[in-house]
Amino acid sequence: MKTSNLRIVRSLREAIGRTPLYRTKYLSKNPSVEIYLKLEFLNPGGSIKDRTALGMIDQAEQDGRLRSNSRIIESSSGNTAIGLAMLAKSSGYHVTAVCDRHLPATKRARLSAFGADTVFLPDTPPGMDTVELRIAIAKHLADAIPDGVSLGQYSDPANPAIHRKTTGPEILDALDGRVTAVIAAVGTCGTISGIGQAMKAYNPAIRIIGVEPIGSIIFGGEDAMYHIQGGGLSFIPSILDRSVIDSGIKVSDASAISAVHLFGKSDGIMVGGTGGLVLKALADLSEQSPDASVLVGIIPDAGDRYLDTLFDSDWLRRHHFSDLTLMPTSGDPLNDTVTDLGCSLNEIPSTRGPALDDLCSRLSVRVPAVVGKFLSASA
Repeated sequence: MKTSNLRIVRSLREAIGRTPLYRTKYLSKNPSVEIYLKLEFLNPGGSIKDRTALGMIDQAEQDGRLRSNSRIIESSSGNTAIGLAMLAKSSGYHVTAVCDRHLPATKRARLSAFGADTVFLPDTPPGMDTVELRIAIAKHLADAIPDGVSLGQYSDPANPAIHRKTTGPEILDALDGRVTAVIAAVGTCGTISGIGQAMKAYNPAIRIIGVEPIGSIIFGGEDAMYHIQGGGLSFIPSILDRSVIDSGIKVSDASAISAVHLFGKSDGIMVGGTGGLVLKALADLSEQSPDASVLVGIIPDAGDRYLDTLFDSDWLRRHHFSDLTLMPTSGDPLNDTVTDLGCSLNEIPSTRGPALDDLCSRLSVRVPAVVGKFLSASA
């Protein structure tokens, strides 16, 4: 007898999509406004870009652009390349990602684990949009290397098509069509264009709102540096469908990163920087929305991809976001008690701290024999 909704999949392609909508109760500034988050980090490769990778590979196979032993060469801030690499092996493809040197360590590890090669640009300033340069390098390599193919997520119609076919209908189905607005971060603009097309076909009154970091120019403004990876651009991608977008919002790095940290503490979910853009926009929009509105935000990936940036205290200090770090304060009973023991709170200090045997003695904890030998040898 079937007792659950669990499904058996015979390939990772079948596991992509049908991600849950999570209702958060802490984000809305109006209790009568419902906010749902589409948790795209629950795709098998860990991001919404699994869908993009699947859509582009499927279309390229249908068009005859991909064959066994093809090398897919893609400009990526990490997630799309990870999705491509995850799916490539079962079809005999090779993947080469073209990335800048600010690619987070976790994304590098995933690409390596999936057998992908990574081409790193020369050193570039933090916050510089390197996308156009990366695209040019990917095209050059695809032309120069036998069996090289550049799918081009910023210009491939298969990118928005997969969201029109899957992501948008999933939202409508889960909420029985009760959607007031959908908010998505913009980069390639495939997600917002495809979801927007699906929503407007169902109900033209559903609002589609894009959000980008200050410094991105998709919705106008001056080109400037920003630190939110995967969101925003210094040019307008050809697959952007402005006809289905009602408005665009700009959010500062500080506001997005603050939203990421606040959401982790309120809901126990770590999201990436583009998710922070969406969370900030949702919180502000909830305050302006009529009662009984239903808002949906797209969360592209999880925060564990940014442990060495958004969640690293040194990185936050270097980029002047130090107010987001958990710094113990004098007078805090927890901090004072921990310090009195010779331990440290939230950070690992550069000093060794008290002798281990002294701490064990104070707490009446037996020092294991092997540790005792270590202490004797190091004395």
